[in-house]
Amino acid sequence: MPGQSYTPYEEALQKVVELFGNLLFSLQGHNLIHTYQVVLRFAQLENIDYLVLRYLHTGLLAFEEFSEDPLYDEGG
Repeated sequence: MPGQSYTPYEEALQKVVELFGNLLFSLQGHNLIHTYQVVLRFAQLENIDYLVLRYLHTGLLAFEEFSEDPLYDEGG
């Protein structure tokens, strides 16, 4: 959210998740599968793998909130 201020812990976690996500995306793009698995395993050991994978799939960082607005109108 614009204007949202994060604690130092939250800000650091955001940066780490973004770094891991971008690194994994780059490794996958270069077909470096073994290195990708090693980096993902390190994220698992640090217990941030779910945050990194969410970032890869949705683009959301650890403390970004989902929009309350619906993506589409189910009605008419």
